[in-house]
Amino acid sequence: MGLRIKELREGKRLSQQQLAEMAGLSRSQLSEIENERKPANTLRLTSIARALNVTVEELFTSDPAESYKKEILDLMREMAPEDREALIRYARAMASPR
Repeated sequence: MGLRIKELREGKRLSQQQLAEMAGLSRSQLSEIENERKPANTLRLTSIARALNVTVEELFTSDPAESYKKEILDLMREMAPEDREALIRYARAMASPR
């Protein structure tokens, strides 16, 4: 579960400090949870999930396809509209059978 939290945090390009502040934890508490040195109680897990905008269940499951989707969406939100369109055209070209 700790590695999943780290994966979600990094996918959202958050530092441990940023996520800790958003979740109302200290950075050291979050570090201990991510490195699985200290178990997280329900309250802390709920706070972390809220801060990451995921369900508590998602802290325990890792679906690679969902991780990719979230990362791509986050990256696309940062792009200029014309770059998003170019990326979509490129992805369609890559996905079509040759």
